[in-house]
Amino acid sequence: MKRWKCIRCGWCCSYYDVPVTIYDEERLKKYGDIFWKGKIGVYLKKINGRCIFYKDGECLIYEERPRACRNYPFYIQKRGDELARFGNVYIYLDKNCRGLGKGRRIEKVIEELIVKDDKRIEMAHFR
Repeated sequence: MKRWKCIRCGWCCSYYDVPVTIYDEERLKKYGDIFWKGKIGVYLKKINGRCIFYKDGECLIYEERPRACRNYPFYIQKRGDELARFGNVYIYLDKNCRGLGKGRRIEKVIEELIVKDDKRIEMAHFR
């Protein structure tokens, strides 16, 4: 795969439980009772099998969605196989994403994700 674009189809919003970081939880708590606690973390609730924020074909909080949603279909890891190396991190891709093969070059998308992630981490340390 060389290209990717979020086509906002909602597949990932229904197939996966959406984990939230402590920073996501802090930002999104203004929406009320939207979290559930699992065995290994906190997640966004689902309604009728879909993320609580996915309605009528769109994400109601797209601009402030959790990190897991921003990164999907890319999984950024600190360790991994050499074939998955991208700079100092390892990138894995969910081949089920319907936006694969569309949009921008994957390398550019990943570069932007890593830079945004680094800035978010830096900002979180200064709160």
